[in-house]
Amino acid sequence: MNTITLADLHLLNIQTIRDLEANTINEIPHANLIKKAGKATANLAKQLIKKKALPALILAGPGNNGGDACATAAELAKDGYSVIVILCADPEKYSADGKKAFDKALSRKVIFKNSDALDDLLKLDFSIIIDGLFGIGLKRTISGSYEKVINGVNQLAHKKQIFILSIDVPSGLNADTGTLVTDDADKNVAVKADATITFIANKPGLHTADGKDYAGEVIVNDLGIQSPVTEESKLLLNHASRFNFQLPERKQNSHKGSYGEVIVIGGDKGMLGASVLAARTALYSGAGKVNVSLLHPAIDYDTLHPEIMYKDAQHLQMKEEIVVIGPGMGHSDIAKTILSKALSSEISLVIDADALNLIAANKELNDLLMGRTASSILTPHPLEAARLLHISAKEVQQDRCKAALLLADKFKCVVVLKGSGTIITDPEGRLRINTTGNPGLATGGSGDVLAGLCGALLAQGLNSFETAQLAVWLHGAAADTLVEAGVGPIGMIASELPEAIRHCLNAFVDNQRLAN
Repeated sequence: MNTITLADLHLLNIQTIRDLEANTINEIPHANLIKKAGKATANLAKQLIKKKALPALILAGPGNNGGDACATAAELAKDGYSVIVILCADPEKYSADGKKAFDKALSRKVIFKNSDALDDLLKLDFSIIIDGLFGIGLKRTISGSYEKVINGVNQLAHKKQIFILSIDVPSGLNADTGTLVTDDADKNVAVKADATITFIANKPGLHTADGKDYAGEVIVNDLGIQSPVTEESKLLLNHASRFNFQLPERKQNSHKGSYGEVIVIGGDKGMLGASVLAARTALYSGAGKVNVSLLHPAIDYDTLHPEIMYKDAQHLQMKEEIVVIGPGMGHSDIAKTILSKALSSEISLVIDADALNLIAANKELNDLLMGRTASSILTPHPLEAARLLHISAKEVQQDRCKAALLLADKFKCVVVLKGSGTIITDPEGRLRINTTGNPGLATGGSGDVLAGLCGALLAQGLNSFETAQLAVWLHGAAADTLVEAGVGPIGMIASELPEAIRHCLNAFVDNQRLAN
Protein backbone atom coordinates (compact mmCIF):
# COMPACT_ATOMS: atom_id res chain seq x y z
CA MET A 1 0.00 0.00 0.00
CA ASN A 2 1.53 3.25 -1.05
CA THR A 3 -1.04 5.59 0.48
CA ILE A 4 -2.65 4.58 3.77
CA THR A 5 -6.35 5.49 3.95
CA LEU A 6 -8.87 5.07 6.73
CA ALA A 7 -10.52 2.38 4.60
CA ASP A 8 -7.26 0.40 4.60
CA LEU A 9 -7.02 0.63 8.39
CA HIS A 10 -10.69 0.00 9.15
CA LEU A 11 -11.32 -3.63 10.18
CA LEU A 12 -14.58 -5.56 9.89
CA ASN A 13 -15.36 -9.02 11.20
CA ILE A 14 -16.76 -11.85 9.11
CA GLN A 15 -20.40 -11.35 10.12
CA THR A 16 -20.34 -7.66 9.24
CA ILE A 17 -18.80 -8.48 5.86
CA ARG A 18 -21.53 -11.05 5.25
CA ASP A 19 -24.22 -8.51 6.13
CA LEU A 20 -22.73 -5.91 3.77
CA GLU A 21 -22.59 -8.48 0.94
CA ALA A 22 -26.20 -9.48 1.50
CA ASN A 23 -27.43 -5.89 1.67
CA THR A 24 -25.61 -5.03 -1.55
CA ILE A 25 -27.08 -8.00 -3.41
CA ASN A 26 -30.58 -7.17 -2.14
CA GLU A 27 -30.31 -3.52 -3.13
CA ILE A 28 -28.45 -4.12 -6.42
CA PRO A 29 -29.49 -7.57 -7.74
CA HIS A 30 -27.02 -7.43 -10.64
CA ALA A 31 -24.04 -6.18 -8.64
CA ASN A 32 -22.05 -9.34 -9.60
CA LEU A 33 -19.43 -9.04 -6.85
CA ILE A 34 -17.68 -12.14 -8.21
CA LYS A 35 -16.99 -10.43 -11.53
CA LYS A 36 -15.71 -7.33 -9.72
CA ALA A 37 -13.48 -9.44 -7.46
CA GLY A 38 -12.07 -11.33 -10.44
CA LYS A 39 -11.28 -8.11 -12.29
CA ALA A 40 -9.61 -6.58 -9.23
CA THR A 41 -7.53 -9.71 -8.62
CA ALA A 42 -6.50 -10.00 -12.27
CA ASN A 43 -5.46 -6.35 -12.40
CA LEU A 44 -3.25 -6.81 -9.36
CA ALA A 45 -1.85 -10.09 -10.69
CA LYS A 46 -0.82 -8.39 -13.93
CA GLN A 47 1.21 -5.89 -11.91
CA LEU A 48 2.92 -8.75 -10.05
CA ILE A 49 3.68 -11.05 -12.98
CA LYS A 50 7.28 -10.67 -14.17
CA LYS A 51 7.39 -13.46 -16.76
CA LYS A 52 4.27 -13.27 -18.91
CA ALA A 53 5.46 -16.18 -21.05
CA LEU A 54 4.87 -18.55 -18.12
CA PRO A 55 1.32 -19.67 -17.28
CA ALA A 56 -0.49 -18.49 -14.18
CA LEU A 57 -1.68 -21.22 -11.83
CA ILE A 58 -5.00 -20.59 -10.11
CA LEU A 59 -6.58 -22.67 -7.35
CA ALA A 60 -10.39 -22.63 -7.42
CA GLY A 61 -12.38 -24.08 -4.55
CA PRO A 62 -16.08 -24.34 -3.74
CA GLY A 63 -18.20 -21.33 -2.86
CA ASN A 64 -17.82 -17.74 -3.92
CA ASN A 65 -14.03 -17.81 -3.48
CA GLY A 66 -13.89 -20.41 -6.25
CA GLY A 67 -16.13 -18.17 -8.35
CA ASP A 68 -13.72 -15.29 -7.74
CA ALA A 69 -10.86 -17.53 -8.90
CA CYS A 70 -12.69 -18.46 -12.12
CA ALA A 71 -13.50 -14.79 -12.79
CA THR A 72 -9.81 -13.98 -12.28
CA ALA A 73 -8.84 -16.69 -14.76
CA ALA A 74 -11.29 -15.34 -17.35
CA GLU A 75 -9.94 -11.79 -16.96
CA LEU A 76 -6.31 -12.87 -17.33
CA ALA A 77 -7.09 -15.04 -20.35
CA LYS A 78 -8.92 -12.12 -21.99
CA ASP A 79 -5.67 -10.14 -21.81
CA GLY A 80 -3.61 -12.89 -23.41
CA TYR A 81 -2.23 -14.65 -20.34
CA SER A 82 -1.96 -18.44 -20.29
CA VAL A 83 -3.94 -19.77 -17.33
CA ILE A 84 -4.21 -23.19 -15.71
CA VAL A 85 -6.84 -23.72 -13.00
CA ILE A 86 -6.80 -26.57 -10.49
CA LEU A 87 -10.56 -26.91 -10.00
CA CYS A 88 -11.32 -28.39 -6.59
CA ALA A 89 -15.09 -28.02 -6.85
CA ASP A 90 -18.15 -28.86 -8.91
CA PRO A 91 -18.88 -25.69 -10.93
CA GLU A 92 -22.53 -26.77 -11.23
CA LYS A 93 -22.82 -26.00 -7.51
CA TYR A 94 -21.49 -22.46 -7.86
CA SER A 95 -23.83 -19.50 -7.51
CA ALA A 96 -25.29 -18.12 -10.74
CA ASP A 97 -22.50 -15.51 -10.94
CA GLY A 98 -19.86 -18.11 -10.09
CA LYS A 99 -21.11 -20.42 -12.85
CA LYS A 100 -21.05 -17.51 -15.32
CA ALA A 101 -17.43 -16.86 -14.37
CA PHE A 102 -16.55 -20.54 -14.92
CA ASP A 103 -18.27 -20.60 -18.32
CA LYS A 104 -16.53 -17.36 -19.32
CA ALA A 105 -13.16 -18.84 -18.39
CA LEU A 106 -13.90 -21.96 -20.45
CA SER A 107 -14.84 -19.86 -23.46
CA ARG A 108 -11.51 -18.04 -23.20
CA LYS A 109 -9.49 -21.26 -23.37
CA VAL A 110 -8.53 -21.43 -19.70
CA ILE A 111 -7.18 -24.92 -18.99
CA PHE A 112 -9.01 -26.67 -16.13
CA LYS A 113 -7.46 -29.59 -14.28
CA ASN A 114 -8.58 -31.47 -11.19
CA SER A 115 -6.41 -32.23 -8.19
CA ASP A 116 -5.38 -35.58 -9.69
CA ALA A 117 -3.13 -33.62 -12.06
CA LEU A 118 -1.32 -31.92 -9.17
CA ASP A 119 1.87 -33.98 -9.28
CA ASP A 120 2.42 -33.23 -12.96
CA LEU A 121 1.61 -29.54 -12.53
CA LEU A 122 4.09 -29.21 -9.69
CA LYS A 123 6.87 -30.09 -12.13
CA LEU A 124 6.15 -26.93 -14.13
CA ASP A 125 7.08 -23.29 -13.57
CA PHE A 126 4.50 -20.52 -13.26
CA SER A 127 4.43 -16.74 -13.41
CA ILE A 128 2.21 -16.53 -10.33
CA ILE A 129 0.04 -18.74 -8.12
CA ILE A 130 -3.39 -17.34 -7.22
CA ASP A 131 -5.17 -18.93 -4.28
CA GLY A 132 -8.96 -19.02 -4.53
CA LEU A 133 -9.67 -22.22 -2.62
CA PHE A 134 -11.41 -21.01 0.53
CA GLY A 135 -12.60 -17.63 1.73
CA ILE A 136 -13.93 -16.25 5.00
CA GLY A 137 -16.56 -18.98 5.37
CA LEU A 138 -14.17 -21.86 6.08
CA LYS A 139 -15.00 -23.58 9.39
CA ARG A 140 -13.49 -27.05 9.16
CA THR A 141 -10.00 -28.54 9.09
CA ILE A 142 -8.58 -28.70 5.56
CA SER A 143 -7.90 -32.30 4.58
CA GLY A 144 -7.83 -34.73 1.66
CA SER A 145 -7.19 -33.33 -1.80
CA TYR A 146 -7.42 -29.73 -0.55
CA GLU A 147 -4.62 -30.37 1.91
CA LYS A 148 -2.52 -31.99 -0.79
CA VAL A 149 -3.02 -29.03 -3.14
CA ILE A 150 -2.14 -26.44 -0.50
CA ASN A 151 0.96 -28.26 0.70
CA GLY A 152 2.04 -28.85 -2.88
CA VAL A 153 1.77 -25.23 -4.04
CA ASN A 154 3.41 -23.94 -0.84
CA GLN A 155 6.39 -26.20 -1.50
CA LEU A 156 6.50 -25.30 -5.20
CA ALA A 157 6.36 -21.57 -4.47
CA HIS A 158 9.13 -21.84 -1.91
CA LYS A 159 11.35 -23.97 -4.14
CA LYS A 160 10.97 -21.87 -7.28
CA GLN A 161 10.31 -18.48 -5.64
CA ILE A 162 6.88 -18.08 -7.23
CA PHE A 163 4.71 -15.27 -5.91
CA ILE A 164 1.46 -16.41 -4.24
CA LEU A 165 -1.52 -14.05 -4.26
CA SER A 166 -4.50 -15.03 -2.11
CA ILE A 167 -8.04 -13.93 -2.86
CA ASP A 168 -9.78 -12.29 0.14
CA VAL A 169 -7.98 -14.40 2.77
CA PRO A 170 -5.30 -17.10 2.52
CA SER A 171 -7.07 -20.45 2.38
CA GLY A 172 -7.04 -21.95 5.85
CA LEU A 173 -6.77 -18.70 7.83
CA ASN A 174 -9.55 -17.43 10.10
CA ALA A 175 -10.28 -13.86 8.98
CA ASP A 176 -11.49 -12.85 12.45
CA THR A 177 -8.81 -14.31 14.71
CA GLY A 178 -5.73 -14.85 12.55
CA THR A 179 -5.50 -18.47 13.64
CA LEU A 180 -5.44 -21.43 11.28
CA VAL A 181 -8.82 -23.09 10.86
CA THR A 182 -8.47 -26.52 12.41
CA ASP A 183 -10.04 -28.84 14.94
CA ASP A 184 -7.00 -31.10 14.83
CA ALA A 185 -3.99 -29.89 16.82
CA ASP A 186 -1.67 -31.88 14.57
CA LYS A 187 -2.91 -30.27 11.36
CA ASN A 188 -2.00 -26.74 10.39
CA VAL A 189 -2.81 -26.32 6.71
CA ALA A 190 -2.98 -22.93 5.02
CA VAL A 191 -1.71 -21.17 1.92
CA LYS A 192 1.35 -19.06 2.69
CA ALA A 193 0.74 -15.99 0.56
CA ASP A 194 3.09 -13.18 -0.37
CA ALA A 195 0.12 -10.84 -0.71
CA THR A 196 -3.62 -10.94 -0.12
CA ILE A 197 -6.20 -8.86 -1.96
CA THR A 198 -9.07 -8.62 0.49
CA PHE A 199 -12.53 -7.42 -0.43
CA ILE A 200 -15.12 -4.99 0.94
CA ALA A 201 -12.97 -4.14 3.99
CA ASN A 202 -9.81 -5.13 5.80
CA LYS A 203 -10.06 -7.98 8.30
CA PRO A 204 -8.48 -8.38 11.75
CA GLY A 205 -7.22 -11.93 11.21
CA LEU A 206 -4.92 -10.80 8.41
CA HIS A 207 -2.88 -8.74 10.88
CA THR A 208 -2.49 -10.71 14.12
CA ALA A 209 -1.53 -14.19 15.35
CA ASP A 210 -0.66 -16.31 12.26
CA GLY A 211 -2.12 -13.71 9.91
CA LYS A 212 1.07 -11.75 9.44
CA ASP A 213 2.95 -14.93 8.46
CA TYR A 214 0.33 -16.19 6.01
CA ALA A 215 -1.29 -13.10 4.46
CA GLY A 216 1.80 -11.17 3.37
CA GLU A 217 1.07 -7.64 2.17
CA VAL A 218 -2.63 -6.84 2.39
CA ILE A 219 -4.33 -4.83 -0.35
CA VAL A 220 -7.93 -3.71 0.25
CA ASN A 221 -10.50 -3.38 -2.54
CA ASP A 222 -14.02 -2.41 -1.45
CA LEU A 223 -15.66 -3.63 -4.70
CA GLY A 224 -17.70 -0.44 -4.65
CA ILE A 225 -19.43 -1.35 -1.39
CA GLN A 226 -19.61 1.49 1.11
CA SER A 227 -18.63 0.11 4.51
CA PRO A 228 -19.34 2.05 7.74
CA VAL A 229 -15.94 3.75 7.93
CA THR A 230 -15.62 6.65 10.36
CA GLU A 231 -12.90 8.29 12.40
CA GLU A 232 -14.68 6.95 15.48
CA SER A 233 -14.56 3.32 14.36
CA LYS A 234 -13.59 1.09 17.26
CA LEU A 235 -11.65 -1.55 15.33
CA LEU A 236 -8.67 -0.19 13.37
CA LEU A 237 -5.11 -0.97 12.45
CA ASN A 238 -2.63 0.97 14.59
CA HIS A 239 -0.82 3.28 12.20
CA ALA A 240 0.84 6.65 12.88
CA SER A 241 -0.76 8.27 9.84
CA ARG A 242 -4.14 8.14 11.55
CA PHE A 243 -3.17 9.20 15.10
CA ASN A 244 -5.42 12.11 16.08
CA PHE A 245 -3.18 13.15 18.97
CA GLN A 246 0.35 14.45 19.36
CA LEU A 247 2.96 15.02 22.02
CA PRO A 248 2.85 18.48 23.60
CA GLU A 249 5.17 20.94 21.88
CA ARG A 250 8.66 21.24 23.40
CA LYS A 251 9.11 24.92 24.10
CA GLN A 252 12.41 26.73 24.38
CA ASN A 253 11.28 28.02 27.75
CA SER A 254 11.07 24.60 29.44
CA HIS A 255 13.06 22.45 31.85
CA LYS A 256 13.38 18.78 32.84
CA GLY A 257 10.30 19.02 35.02
CA SER A 258 8.28 19.97 31.97
CA TYR A 259 8.60 16.44 30.60
CA GLY A 260 7.70 14.39 33.62
CA GLU A 261 9.41 11.92 35.90
CA VAL A 262 9.43 8.15 35.45
CA ILE A 263 10.20 5.68 38.22
CA VAL A 264 10.94 2.08 37.26
CA ILE A 265 10.30 -0.35 40.11
CA GLY A 266 11.80 -3.83 39.89
CA GLY A 267 15.25 -5.33 39.72
CA ASP A 268 15.32 -8.17 42.21
CA LYS A 269 18.53 -10.14 42.58
CA GLY A 270 19.78 -11.45 39.23
CA MET A 271 17.21 -9.46 37.26
CA LEU A 272 18.54 -5.90 37.40
CA GLY A 273 18.92 -5.70 33.63
CA ALA A 274 15.16 -5.58 33.06
CA SER A 275 14.79 -2.40 35.10
CA VAL A 276 17.86 -0.85 33.51
CA LEU A 277 16.47 -1.48 30.02
CA ALA A 278 13.13 0.10 30.94
CA ALA A 279 14.83 3.12 32.52
CA ARG A 280 17.23 3.70 29.63
CA THR A 281 14.32 3.56 27.20
CA ALA A 282 12.36 6.11 29.24
CA LEU A 283 15.42 8.37 29.06
CA TYR A 284 15.80 7.98 25.27
CA SER A 285 12.05 8.50 24.82
CA GLY A 286 12.04 11.98 26.31
CA ALA A 287 11.16 11.70 29.99
CA GLY A 288 12.61 14.67 31.90
CA LYS A 289 13.82 12.62 34.86
CA VAL A 290 14.26 8.86 35.24
CA ASN A 291 14.72 6.91 38.47
CA VAL A 292 15.15 3.23 39.15
CA SER A 293 13.93 1.83 42.47
CA LEU A 294 15.48 -1.57 42.99
CA LEU A 295 14.24 -4.34 45.25
CA HIS A 296 17.82 -5.57 45.39
CA PRO A 297 19.91 -2.37 45.28
CA ALA A 298 23.11 -3.92 44.01
CA ILE A 299 23.98 -0.88 41.90
CA ASP A 300 23.53 2.83 42.43
CA TYR A 301 25.12 4.15 39.24
CA ASP A 302 24.80 3.45 35.52
CA THR A 303 28.18 4.01 33.89
CA LEU A 304 26.62 4.29 30.43
CA HIS A 305 23.80 6.54 31.56
CA PRO A 306 24.70 8.44 34.72
CA GLU A 307 21.59 10.57 34.14
CA ILE A 308 19.52 7.77 35.72
CA MET A 309 19.18 7.87 39.50
CA TYR A 310 19.06 4.65 41.53
CA LYS A 311 17.19 4.21 44.80
CA ASP A 312 16.04 1.52 47.22
CA ALA A 313 12.47 0.54 46.39
CA GLN A 314 11.58 -0.14 50.02
CA HIS A 315 11.99 3.56 50.86
CA LEU A 316 10.17 4.87 47.82
CA GLN A 317 7.63 7.65 48.14
CA MET A 318 5.14 7.66 45.26
CA LYS A 319 3.82 11.17 44.60
CA GLU A 320 3.25 12.57 41.13
CA GLU A 321 5.60 10.44 39.08
CA ILE A 322 4.71 7.90 36.41
CA VAL A 323 5.55 4.44 37.73
CA VAL A 324 6.62 1.50 35.58
CA ILE A 325 6.37 -1.53 37.83
CA GLY A 326 7.31 -5.15 37.24
CA PRO A 327 10.48 -5.49 35.14
CA GLY A 328 12.69 -8.00 36.95
CA MET A 329 10.60 -7.59 40.10
CA GLY A 330 10.45 -11.21 41.18
CA HIS A 331 7.83 -12.73 43.47
CA SER A 332 9.10 -11.99 46.97
CA ASP A 333 7.04 -10.69 49.87
CA ILE A 334 8.79 -7.33 49.43
CA ALA A 335 7.66 -7.28 45.79
CA LYS A 336 4.06 -7.93 46.85
CA THR A 337 4.19 -5.16 49.47
CA ILE A 338 5.57 -2.58 47.04
CA LEU A 339 3.11 -3.58 44.33
CA SER A 340 0.25 -3.27 46.81
CA LYS A 341 1.45 0.23 47.67
CA ALA A 342 1.60 1.19 43.98
CA LEU A 343 -1.85 -0.21 43.23
CA SER A 344 -3.30 1.67 46.21
CA SER A 345 -1.84 4.97 45.00
CA GLU A 346 -3.43 7.61 42.75
CA ILE A 347 -0.50 7.73 40.32
CA SER A 348 -0.49 6.44 36.74
CA LEU A 349 1.00 2.97 36.37
CA VAL A 350 2.50 0.86 33.62
CA ILE A 351 2.19 -2.71 34.92
CA ASP A 352 4.43 -5.29 33.31
CA ALA A 353 6.09 -8.68 33.72
CA ASP A 354 6.34 -9.97 37.31
CA ALA A 355 3.84 -7.40 38.57
CA LEU A 356 1.23 -8.97 36.27
CA ASN A 357 2.07 -12.46 37.50
CA LEU A 358 1.79 -11.34 41.13
CA ILE A 359 -1.62 -9.82 40.45
CA ALA A 360 -2.79 -13.00 38.71
CA ALA A 361 -1.71 -15.16 41.66
CA ASN A 362 -2.90 -12.92 44.51
CA LYS A 363 -6.57 -12.06 45.07
CA GLU A 364 -5.78 -8.99 47.18
CA LEU A 365 -3.57 -7.51 44.47
CA ASN A 366 -6.14 -8.49 41.83
CA ASP A 367 -8.86 -6.65 43.74
CA LEU A 368 -6.66 -3.58 44.21
CA LEU A 369 -6.11 -3.35 40.46
CA MET A 370 -9.81 -3.81 39.75
CA GLY A 371 -10.63 -1.01 42.19
CA ARG A 372 -8.14 1.56 40.88
CA THR A 373 -9.44 4.90 39.65
CA ALA A 374 -6.09 6.22 38.40
CA SER A 375 -4.96 5.16 34.94
CA SER A 376 -3.17 1.87 34.38
CA ILE A 377 -1.64 0.28 31.31
CA LEU A 378 -1.19 -3.50 31.39
CA THR A 379 1.42 -4.93 29.00
CA PRO A 380 1.10 -8.74 29.14
CA HIS A 381 2.47 -11.30 26.76
CA PRO A 382 0.03 -14.17 26.00
CA LEU A 383 1.03 -16.33 28.98
CA GLU A 384 0.72 -13.41 31.40
CA ALA A 385 -2.66 -12.56 29.87
CA ALA A 386 -3.73 -16.18 30.31
CA ARG A 387 -2.81 -16.12 33.99
CA LEU A 388 -4.80 -12.92 34.53
CA LEU A 389 -7.84 -14.43 32.79
CA HIS A 390 -7.35 -17.90 34.35
CA ILE A 391 -7.30 -19.61 30.98
CA SER A 392 -4.53 -21.15 28.87
CA ALA A 393 -2.12 -19.26 26.64
CA LYS A 394 -3.48 -21.33 23.75
CA GLU A 395 -6.97 -19.96 24.42
CA VAL A 396 -5.59 -16.42 24.45
CA GLN A 397 -3.89 -16.96 21.10
CA GLN A 398 -6.99 -18.54 19.58
CA ASP A 399 -8.70 -15.14 19.74
CA ARG A 400 -6.26 -12.41 20.71
CA CYS A 401 -8.73 -9.58 20.20
CA LYS A 402 -11.29 -11.20 22.47
CA ALA A 403 -8.70 -11.89 25.18
CA ALA A 404 -7.47 -8.29 25.15
CA LEU A 405 -11.03 -6.95 25.35
CA LEU A 406 -11.79 -9.27 28.28
CA LEU A 407 -8.74 -8.01 30.16
CA ALA A 408 -9.58 -4.36 29.52
CA ASP A 409 -13.13 -4.90 30.71
CA LYS A 410 -12.13 -6.92 33.77
CA PHE A 411 -9.56 -4.46 35.08
CA LYS A 412 -10.94 -1.25 33.50
CA CYS A 413 -7.44 -0.60 32.10
CA VAL A 414 -5.77 0.00 28.80
CA VAL A 415 -4.29 -3.33 27.69
CA VAL A 416 -1.38 -4.06 25.37
CA LEU A 417 -1.44 -7.75 24.44
CA LYS A 418 2.00 -8.31 22.98
CA GLY A 419 2.78 -10.65 20.11
CA SER A 420 2.51 -10.78 16.34
CA GLY A 421 0.04 -7.99 15.61
CA THR A 422 0.06 -6.54 19.12
CA ILE A 423 -3.45 -5.68 20.34
CA ILE A 424 -4.15 -2.34 22.05
CA THR A 425 -7.56 -1.88 23.67
CA ASP A 426 -9.39 -0.05 26.42
CA PRO A 427 -12.52 -0.51 28.58
CA GLU A 428 -14.63 1.36 25.99
CA GLY A 429 -13.99 -1.42 23.50
CA ARG A 430 -11.73 0.58 21.20
CA LEU A 431 -9.27 -1.83 19.66
CA ARG A 432 -6.17 -1.40 17.52
CA ILE A 433 -3.96 -4.03 15.87
CA ASN A 434 -0.40 -2.85 15.41
CA THR A 435 1.20 -2.65 11.98
CA THR A 436 4.90 -2.36 12.82
CA GLY A 437 7.54 -4.77 14.10
CA ASN A 438 9.32 -7.93 13.07
CA PRO A 439 10.65 -11.18 14.60
CA GLY A 440 13.70 -9.34 15.92
CA LEU A 441 11.50 -8.28 18.84
CA ALA A 442 11.26 -11.91 19.95
CA THR A 443 14.17 -11.48 22.33
CA GLY A 444 14.61 -11.09 26.06
CA GLY A 445 14.16 -7.53 27.28
CA SER A 446 12.11 -6.11 24.42
CA GLY A 447 9.03 -6.05 26.66
CA ASP A 448 10.97 -4.09 29.30
CA VAL A 449 11.86 -1.57 26.60
CA LEU A 450 8.18 -1.19 25.69
CA ALA A 451 7.22 -0.65 29.33
CA GLY A 452 9.81 2.11 29.71
CA LEU A 453 8.61 3.74 26.50
CA CYS A 454 5.03 3.72 27.78
CA GLY A 455 6.19 5.39 30.99
CA ALA A 456 8.00 8.17 29.12
CA LEU A 457 5.03 8.98 26.87
CA LEU A 458 2.67 9.09 29.84
CA ALA A 459 5.09 11.43 31.60
CA GLN A 460 5.01 13.77 28.61
CA GLY A 461 1.27 14.20 28.73
CA LEU A 462 -0.42 11.59 26.56
CA ASN A 463 -3.33 9.68 28.06
CA SER A 464 -3.18 5.92 28.54
CA PHE A 465 -4.81 4.88 25.26
CA GLU A 466 -2.79 7.38 23.23
CA THR A 467 0.37 6.25 25.00
CA ALA A 468 -0.26 2.59 24.26
CA GLN A 469 -0.95 3.24 20.57
CA LEU A 470 2.13 5.38 20.02
CA ALA A 471 4.44 3.28 22.19
CA VAL A 472 3.57 0.02 20.45
CA TRP A 473 3.88 1.62 17.02
CA LEU A 474 7.27 3.20 17.88
CA HIS A 475 8.55 -0.01 19.44
CA GLY A 476 7.84 -1.93 16.24
CA ALA A 477 9.03 0.91 13.99
CA ALA A 478 12.35 0.97 15.85
CA ALA A 479 12.82 -2.73 15.20
CA ASP A 480 11.95 -2.21 11.53
CA THR A 481 14.45 0.64 11.32
CA LEU A 482 17.18 -1.56 12.76
CA VAL A 483 16.47 -4.32 10.24
CA GLU A 484 16.56 -1.82 7.39
CA ALA A 485 19.99 -0.77 8.68
CA GLY A 486 21.20 -4.38 8.65
CA VAL A 487 20.76 -5.05 12.36
CA GLY A 488 18.66 -8.19 12.72
CA PRO A 489 16.13 -9.58 12.78
CA ILE A 490 18.42 -12.45 13.81
CA GLY A 491 20.56 -11.33 16.71
CA MET A 492 18.78 -8.04 17.37
CA ILE A 493 18.99 -7.33 21.09
CA ALA A 494 16.76 -5.23 23.30
CA SER A 495 19.47 -2.74 24.25
CA GLU A 496 19.72 -1.72 20.58
CA LEU A 497 16.12 -0.51 20.58
CA PRO A 498 16.20 2.68 22.73
CA GLU A 499 18.34 4.74 20.34
CA ALA A 500 16.24 3.56 17.39
CA ILE A 501 13.10 4.53 19.32
CA ARG A 502 14.53 8.01 19.85
CA HIS A 503 15.12 8.33 16.11
CA CYS A 504 11.58 7.14 15.26
CA LEU A 505 9.97 9.36 17.90
CA ASN A 506 11.68 12.48 16.60
CA ALA A 507 10.80 11.57 13.02
CA PHE A 508 7.17 11.05 14.07
CA VAL A 509 7.03 14.46 15.77
CA ASP A 510 8.68 16.16 12.76
CA ASN A 511 6.24 14.51 10.35
CA GLN A 512 3.28 15.61 12.43
CA ARG A 513 4.58 19.18 12.54
CA LEU A 514 5.02 19.26 8.77
CA ALA A 515 1.56 17.77 8.23
CA ASN A 516 0.02 20.51 10.35
